[in-house]
Amino acid sequence: MSKGHAVAVLLITPQGIPLVRDPKKPAPVFWKLPGGRGEAAETAQGCAIRELEEELGVSLSENDLAVVHSEDKGSHILTIFRADLTTLPQMKSEGDEREEIGVFAPRDILAKQDFFPNHRKVVGKVLAALP
Repeated sequence: MSKGHAVAVLLITPQGIPLVRDPKKPAPVFWKLPGGRGEAAETAQGCAIRELEEELGVSLSENDLAVVHSEDKGSHILTIFRADLTTLPQMKSEGDEREEIGVFAPRDILAKQDFFPNHRKVVGKVLAALP
C-alpha cells in the first residue's frame, strides 16, 4: 500500500508570497504555505493544484510546479512545490474553508513568529537563493 501525501506550495510573485491561516484550528494558529492532504489516488501535483484552487482561487498546471523538498514523515510523504509567476493572480478573499489569505514580502515571512515551523526551513533555503 502506498503512503498518502501532503503538499504545500511556495508561490513566488513580484508582489509577494501568499500564505494562509485557519483561525478555526486550535492554537497556535500559524501562517503557512497553501496546501493540504491528498485525496484517494490523487498525485502530489494534482493535490497541489486542487489545494491552490480551494485555498487561494489560483489555477496552475503541473508544468508550473517544481519540487523543492520531499520528505517521508512516516504516515505520509510531504512534498513542497515552488511556482514562480510573473504577477500575483487575482485571489479569493478567503479560502473555501474560510482560511485567511495574506500576501507577504519574502523578508517578512521568515521574520514572522507565527510562520509554520515545518515550512520555515525549506522556505528559508528557497528565499535565500532568490536574486
